[in-house]
Amino acid sequence: MTRRGGKHLGILDNGKTLSLDFGSDIIKGVVGKHSKKGIVVEKCFRIELPVGLYEDGEIKDLDQMTYLLRNGLSENNANQLATHAVINSTSVVMREVTLPKVSKEEIEAIITYQLEDYIPINPDDYIVKYLQLGSIVEEGVDKLLILLVGVPRTMIQSHLTLLRNVNLKPEVLDYHGNAIAKLISAGGLINDTYDNNRTIACIDLGAKFTDLTIIEDGKVRVARVIEKGFDAMVQSIKLRVPGINEEDILKLIDSIDDISRKPTMDEANAEFIEALRDNIYEVLDRVEMIFRYYKTREVSNEINFILLYGGLSAIKGIDKMCIDFFDLDAGILKSLNKIRFNDRLGLYANAIGGLIRLSEVKK
Repeated sequence: MTRRGGKHLGILDNGKTLSLDFGSDIIKGVVGKHSKKGIVVEKCFRIELPVGLYEDGEIKDLDQMTYLLRNGLSENNANQLATHAVINSTSVVMREVTLPKVSKEEIEAIITYQLEDYIPINPDDYIVKYLQLGSIVEEGVDKLLILLVGVPRTMIQSHLTLLRNVNLKPEVLDYHGNAIAKLISAGGLINDTYDNNRTIACIDLGAKFTDLTIIEDGKVRVARVIEKGFDAMVQSIKLRVPGINEEDILKLIDSIDDISRKPTMDEANAEFIEALRDNIYEVLDRVEMIFRYYKTREVSNEINFILLYGGLSAIKGIDKMCIDFFDLDAGILKSLNKIRFNDRLGLYANAIGGLIRLSEVKK
């Protein structure tokens, strides 16, 4: 079998892990291994999904999803492997809280018995785990800073059922923000230039949503889902440019030399370019609001670098557009010096981050 953009890899050795990144239109899969030296990815593939089958982290038809995933795994020779799944949804809740400096067991007890004091959810409906962010001093007292992550119980159960239906061995269920944070923390130098120890805002420009994760010292500090992605942009552009269809939009996007440059009125496709720019600016406006929230939480909070990945990061000049808009350094994720991967890193970033097993949301 061959994978898209790849070459024949044959049967995989034991000990490798499969990581699946579930998106609204595509499941992205990677098979590889994480060690202290870095990550080696031996295979990557994509399984396309019909519209409406997978929406905001919910599997709408388990039988159809099982059929498509089973066939996709078989075609790519990725069966019966230990598996990590990466999901995201507007239903995932996160809250940064401070606790007294106590043991791990005491943290878990506090979360179990006082959860509703920190997150307004029904504890019976969510599985809540935490990520340690470090420690802070409040009024002269040392305290722990943790990030609570709550995933709907039914969402976890449906994904585990799906994986077991296709004879995979589910080990970890993770979410996008944590996956990209682990990837950046473990990956080393970004694009052979940027230090991964800086505070980095990662923007995943996807089909249904735009995911924003602010990473400080390798840890998630803010993770938000912006409810606008490529699909909404397509619908908006169709309303402004009569007669244009999605295939035309994809071709025109590929032909753009620099989206950061405002077109002249007599330029070919000027109306389309302006419509696309306006839609991107709408997303950036929402990102800016989250940036302001992060910066006002603590006087020392600053963002040093914006890292773009996901499908729309392929638009030429979108990094320049971010530099001009935010007055911050920005770049498109192309390489990490501790990641061995021979495909487009920005497309598979969440899946590769899912290979790393540290403090995930576990089954």
